[in-house]
Amino acid sequence: MEGRDEAMAAMRSLLDTHRVIADALERQLRAEAGLSLAQWEVLHRLDRAPAGRLRMVDITRQLCVSKSGVTQLVDRLERAGLVAREFSRSDRRLTYATLTEQGAEALRRCGPVWAPIVQRHLARHLSADDLRCLREALAKVVEGNTCREDAG
Repeated sequence: MEGRDEAMAAMRSLLDTHRVIADALERQLRAEAGLSLAQWEVLHRLDRAPAGRLRMVDITRQLCVSKSGVTQLVDRLERAGLVAREFSRSDRRLTYATLTEQGAEALRRCGPVWAPIVQRHLARHLSADDLRCLREALAKVVEGNTCREDAG
């Protein structure tokens, strides 16, 4: 029972920490670049993908959100000129989102947002060893779980 209580306490702390950092990032990203945190995450993942493009289904899996949620995010980003949709010539069911030059520029504007927020809300409260342990522990959790399209 003690391990269960400890796991629940750790989960509450993780959720509280996520909320604090995500709220600060959301506010700053909107102010600096006019992007939500979710929109930034799509752009960031596209930027890191080969040729700056991902299949919509891969974005859904990476973000662990519904297909409709990713469609809405990409719709907004496309209307803003930050991404473009491409369709596979060999399989019309496959749709790709591709980072545009405007999207890459929006990401560059977001760069300075992260460091001060991470420092203020996370790093200054932890030692380098704490941060390494936290990163390793959270990586184990992510590695041990897989997100599917129907996750929710």
